[in-house]
Amino acid sequence: MAYSSDPNSAAGRVVWTPSNLKSPVWKYFGFWSVDGKNAEHRDKVVCKLCKLQLAYHSTTSNMRAHLENVHPNEHAMSGTPTKQPRLDSYFLPPATSSLSAARQEACMKKLASFICKDMRPISIVDGTGFREFCEELEPRYHIPSRGTITSRIEDMYNSTSDKIKELLKDQDVSLTTDGWTSLATASYVTATAHWISGDWEMHNFVLKTKELTESHTAEHVGECIQEILDTYGIKRGFVIAATTDNATNYVNAVERHLETVNIPCVAHTINLAVPKGLGVRAIETPISRLIVAAAHFSKSTTDSYLLQQKQKLLGLKTEKLINDCPTRWNSTYDMICRASEQQAAVSAVIMEKKLSRMELTTSEWSLMEKVQEVLKPFKVATEALSTDKYPTASAVLPIKHILLSQLNNQMAYEPEPHALSEMKTKIITDLEKRYSEEKGAFMLLNKASYLDPRFHRLIHLKEEQRREVQVAILEEIKQVNVAGGTGSEIGARQPRDQQTAGKTALTAMGDLFGDTYCTDSPESEQNISLLLQREMLMYEQESPIPAQQNPLMWWKTLGSGKYPHVAQMAKKYLSVPGSSVRSERVFSSAGNIVNKKRSALASSHVDFLVSNIDSGLKDAKNVSCLLFRF
Repeated sequence: MAYSSDPNSAAGRVVWTPSNLKSPVWKYFGFWSVDGKNAEHRDKVVCKLCKLQLAYHSTTSNMRAHLENVHPNEHAMSGTPTKQPRLDSYFLPPATSSLSAARQEACMKKLASFICKDMRPISIVDGTGFREFCEELEPRYHIPSRGTITSRIEDMYNSTSDKIKELLKDQDVSLTTDGWTSLATASYVTATAHWISGDWEMHNFVLKTKELTESHTAEHVGECIQEILDTYGIKRGFVIAATTDNATNYVNAVERHLETVNIPCVAHTINLAVPKGLGVRAIETPISRLIVAAAHFSKSTTDSYLLQQKQKLLGLKTEKLINDCPTRWNSTYDMICRASEQQAAVSAVIMEKKLSRMELTTSEWSLMEKVQEVLKPFKVATEALSTDKYPTASAVLPIKHILLSQLNNQMAYEPEPHALSEMKTKIITDLEKRYSEEKGAFMLLNKASYLDPRFHRLIHLKEEQRREVQVAILEEIKQVNVAGGTGSEIGARQPRDQQTAGKTALTAMGDLFGDTYCTDSPESEQNISLLLQREMLMYEQESPIPAQQNPLMWWKTLGSGKYPHVAQMAKKYLSVPGSSVRSERVFSSAGNIVNKKRSALASSHVDFLVSNIDSGLKDAKNVSCLLFRF
């Protein structure tokens, strides 16, 4: 037996540990005993180290916990062996104790983000394969139900919406908008917002994808867009312009009901002009045969395999033909390019299979190569302006000028087939009537070009037109900095302190003259105008930067410091998109979301999923320079 005296107890009272208790824990515990007699209160155990009494119920759990929490060193020295696992435990799955709350929440956020970014159905969380995959990665993770993940996506949407509202408060913004119909015949209108931040970064957000339950008249579309703006507290006065395709109902909705400038989508405009030229009979016939051939090889497995064999024999890439699609910009150009690359293999299969309806003559193949060269600049122009990472509206009219100049020069100096000349003439005729001077878009696009250091010399305009743009910019700068009282160093007025501590001679002079000599005179306003004109003149004398450079970076690093008032206008007008590609991409994403398996998805949930998508857009900043090298 082991005895230990208790200095705090009566004489002869000791802590006694029965010899039949073999656990290492009993080295530090025992029972009270008086004069070596039987211990009293066997329902209480005493710590020999601190004399603390613990409840005892025939187990050592309390004692082990006490050593671990109060006497960790003794607990480590006790050498308490772990319980030997049962044999069948080796054949059971790993322990499934729950993750910590923080870790579970982090996994939940990533799961919701995964569903939004990759456009997966919410029901994926119920999929057997998905659950088995997650269990293999982390058995302790509790996969949420569809209702829980839907609620989480709604929370993400509301949180993002609140942040956007704060960012757009009293902010000049540009819009793009377009409509789309889902597989469930539900109509939607999307509006996106674009602006340039204080650090000269282009920002854009999908504001809302709202269901339109009424007829698609200009009035109803305008009301739908207005409701989206009201949701974010965007006032009409802060909307610079709205970019749409050339659909009449959307143009009228913007111009008549929203009372703002409508910018026709340049990509859609090109897509309207080019088919006019391709409608020439001598060009339309071989193109229609290429369309038939592409459709045939996509449906006939036998001829498709034969085409692959011919491609391998001729050392060509084993690529399928591309079919023309009226709603896909540049698809005709892509189809002609691919067919020209595979001309030998395609002709071989057509001849072997005797598919005369698809056969092109040598002169038609030659004509298609020339058509390809004509369409190439339009392909580059569309790619250059199909981005929302860099300013695009400023390049619309310069690109139109370049395209028309190239077509006219080719017709003037290069002998060519009559069909090709007729094609160019029709494209020129259609392009020239686009962005007419009578529309408000013409002045706004020229303002954007003037404020872009790549095009600020406005060589695409006549001298009188350039002067009108410069005067319009000057008047707007004066309105903002002088009449608007924005606090700029030009035109800003300092408040006069009219509180005096006591009457002095100077105070008497102040009473006599009042504000007569302090009021701004017409001469001072004229001086302000001269200073602003001088700043604009210095800006106009700047050497244009290369077309492949980002104008926002130039303004950030150089322009905003040298020309602060012109920079104010640049930040406003360079945010206007030249194309509605942002809305188009939203509906491409929406098409993947509202698919056949999810055609009954609620319209509000479509909005939640579309607005939370963070699509990675292709970097097209270096494409615009190619157009100016032809």
